[in-house]
Order: sequence, then structure tokens, then C-alpha cells
Amino acid sequence: MRAFAILALAGLAACSPPAAPDPRSVLTRAQLDQVDQPLILVEIPALSVAATLVPVSRNGDVVTWQTGDQVSVSIRGGVIVATRGLGADLMSADAPGSIALANGGGPGGTYTRFHTFLDGENQVQYQAFNCRLRGRVREAIEIIGQRHDTLRTDETCFTEGFVAENIYWRGGDGTLWKSRQWLGHVTGYVTMERLKK
Repeated sequence: MRAFAILALAGLAACSPPAAPDPRSVLTRAQLDQVDQPLILVEIPALSVAATLVPVSRNGDVVTWQTGDQVSVSIRGGVIVATRGLGADLMSADAPGSIALANGGGPGGTYTRFHTFLDGENQVQYQAFNCRLRGRVREAIEIIGQRHDTLRTDETCFTEGFVAENIYWRGGDGTLWKSRQWLGHVTGYVTMERLKK
């Protein structure tokens, strides 16, 4: 499994020191071309962490991706619906409107998105957002030496006293190449890039 060799190079997950190098300065397209399985890069600026992840399980349409040290992100249709191992985890997200939007469709008008968290006392906390499409535009992006022509979709989600701006970059073949998604007040925004299909 060649991906785990790359994980060793760029695995800068939750236990890494704050001064860990930018994964883009470590990874090369030549290395990624040698990987024989799907691979994503996840960055969480608020926690000063970044890591490469590989798929480890599938439950229906939810794929769980994991780092070498067991931190995981579960994704449905390109939208992060759960995390584990970050400390301030997103326990679940009910986001069918966001999933449709990220994949080039989407409901008209405003739709609701729900997040579930555990607080410091292991009590379930719910957060509801009203979301809407903010705009769509064609945009070329580059991910570690590889260009992708995408449809960029901007989503605005708001709740009392707070607004989150999510962005999804989808290729013409349906691949969600990149996204920036808000996961919680502690975790903040998470950037996810598809390094290998």
C-alpha cells in the first residue's frame, strides 16, 4: 500500500507539532502518481493540522476516510457528515440540500442543515442552519501540480449570530476535487482536496 508511505511523509494529523511543514512542500505529483488507491488531503487551519487520508469503509453512500493515526472524516456526496479523533468532533450532519448543491444540483431558495456535536460534558448539542446557494462560476484550480476545470459552488449557511461560507469545486466528471466546509466553532473551516481518484 503505497499510500501509507506518503502518509508517513505528509501525515501531520492531530498529534503533530504546530510547526509541521506544509504538505504541499512535501508531496509531489510524481509521488502521488505511484499511489494505488484514492487519497485526500484534509487541512484544518484552526487546529494547525493537515493529513492525507485513505478510504477505510463504506456504509451505503457514506465513505469514511482515515489517517495513519485513526483520525477519520466521513463523507456523503462530497459533504463532510462526521469526524472522529479531532477532539471537537462533528458527530453527524444532516445536509441533503448541501449534498445536492455540491453535486451541481440543489434546492431552490433556502433549505435547512443540521449539525450534531457533543459538548464538554458529553451532552448532545444540535445546531440548525438555514442555507442557500450564493453563486456558481467556472474556475480552474491546481492541486499539487495537476489542473482541474471545475464548477465552483458557494453556499451560505446562517444561524443566530453566525454565518458560514462553504465552497465546493466539482469537475465535469462529477469528482469533487476540492471543498472548504465549516464544521464547528472549535474546528472551524476544513479544506479537503482530492489527490488521487
